[in-house]
Amino acid sequence: MELHSTSMEALHISPADDPRGSPGKAAGVGILLQIMMLVLSFVLGYVLRRHRFYYLPEASGSLLIGLLVGALANISDTETNIRTWFNFHEEFFFLFLLPPIIFQSGFSLAPKPFFSNFGAIVRLAILGTFISSMVTGILV
Repeated sequence: MELHSTSMEALHISPADDPRGSPGKAAGVGILLQIMMLVLSFVLGYVLRRHRFYYLPEASGSLLIGLLVGALANISDTETNIRTWFNFHEEFFFLFLLPPIIFQSGFSLAPKPFFSNFGAIVRLAILGTFISSMVTGILV
């Protein structure tokens, strides 16, 4: 039979026939996982509000979802191209993700408790900035 003579040729896999997939496929899987995490966070937030479960904040639930997916991505035997889609990029976080979080926190803050504690907030902000700059100056 000719199966044995061509078995070595059949085992050779060219880079185009790579069974792990292409970078485009990895990008698609990475984006799909991120969209699924976002939808799951929305569903979790709805369920927490619907059942009035206030012991777990919505942000903590989303953080737990991200930790779970990240842990599964690290222990799974996936290709490294998918893992690159889950790398943390500081510039993206500080430019695009942090401002809406700060805006939402300030927007949902009740004005009466904020202004009644304004003096303490300013004192702690000034004192904290001073201590932080002194510690940074001493360490650096």
